[in-house]
Amino acid sequence: MTELSAEFEKNMKDLIGEEEFLLLKASYSEEPVSALRINLLKKVPEDAADPGRIFGLEKLSFSDNGFLYSPETCPGRRPFHDAGAYYIQDPSAMIPGLLLTELLDERYGEEKDLKILDLCAAPGGKTTRIAEWMKGRGILFSNEINRGRADILSSNVERMGIDNAIVLNESPRMLSERFAGYFDAVIVDAPCSGEGMFRKDPGAVEEWSPENVRLCAERQEEILEHAYLMLRPGGIMVYSTCTFERCENEDRILALLSGHPDMNLIDAGDIKAKIPGASDGLEGCTGAVRLWPMHFNGEGHFAAALAKSGDAERTLPFGGFEPSSSVKDKKALSVFCADSLSESAAAYILGASDRYKMFGDTLSIMPYETPSLKGLRVVRCGLKAGVFKKDRFEPDHALALFLSEDDVKNFRRVTEDEGESFVKGMTLDGEGKGWCLVSVCGYSLGWGKAAGGRIKNHYPRGLRIPG
Repeated sequence: MTELSAEFEKNMKDLIGEEEFLLLKASYSEEPVSALRINLLKKVPEDAADPGRIFGLEKLSFSDNGFLYSPETCPGRRPFHDAGAYYIQDPSAMIPGLLLTELLDERYGEEKDLKILDLCAAPGGKTTRIAEWMKGRGILFSNEINRGRADILSSNVERMGIDNAIVLNESPRMLSERFAGYFDAVIVDAPCSGEGMFRKDPGAVEEWSPENVRLCAERQEEILEHAYLMLRPGGIMVYSTCTFERCENEDRILALLSGHPDMNLIDAGDIKAKIPGASDGLEGCTGAVRLWPMHFNGEGHFAAALAKSGDAERTLPFGGFEPSSSVKDKKALSVFCADSLSESAAAYILGASDRYKMFGDTLSIMPYETPSLKGLRVVRCGLKAGVFKKDRFEPDHALALFLSEDDVKNFRRVTEDEGESFVKGMTLDGEGKGWCLVSVCGYSLGWGKAAGGRIKNHYPRGLRIPG
């Protein structure tokens, strides 16, 4: 890896001592681990392929659906990835989402009709983990200030089959002005100096400087203030970074506590005890979680949970969402549902008319109790169902990834090799007529249209893999 700067080495020696620093430095020469999370939202039949068998996965002790894998299996290049069967994520990056969802479980149990904000959400690891916990209920707002990264976030939300997320491209300030006291939970995985990722990202080593650390701390302070404003009294906040600097971690938490007496640090001791190699936060913030790559089987991370005291009714920002007063062609939508979907899936689509939103000719189904989004930069809202073209309704790729084989009248299950060909745009052999859900070993992959013993490929051209 790139040589560490003298300033960084001094900082770390002052923070953890010479002996621990030498262990940290030695860990940077080791191969990073590779891990993924199985997508718990995917509805798959009992005879669907087992990713554990395919990739020889080794279960992570602290996560029900987290696994290590061997890099040579290349899960990111397999059609199961395109089908959203899993999300590739470092073990350390799984901890903030785990922390939040376990605390929500303790407080709310099966009540999942919550309003949750992932404030710095790209590329989507924490958003997709929280969505798995929500199970399609409530509303998950996923925000990313950088438009390019917001598009990546939106793509991952679609790939994982999430129907209750609203992806925004806004500043924390804009959101706090709009959503004061609105969210039951907020997670802030703040932009940071990235010291915990040095082993995986040599570019982070090159970009590190004391000045950048200072700028990150200032930015984090501002982001946390806006997050505080949006948290409803009685709500839970999780703050995390992938850096080791005290000024970006414990100092930010202590400053927030000092400035807001209604905020309290939650001792994550019970959750921490489940994570091999996890350490306490530094003095004054020992209830937080620190992960060091020389002790934890993953990269570096920090996470802390806080609760806002009190209880208050949620205020609806700028009023409620107004559904579209008309759908371009209700008959075409009904014909598609009758011809292509199971009775239950058709009932879901047709029964959501009070949540329809037309964007030009495209129909989306908004989450329940969506507030007004007027004036906000919305990248994705709810489930993109499809588009009206002339006298027909053409289902969207997002709908395919949301549905399962049980939700359609015609599906074509393909092998992994056939799946690789399908995502490259190849035509398939197949029976039936009309829209056909293509699944790879049981995981929905995309739409085809069957006629004359062939299935024409409708996998989105922008997602196709050259080859």
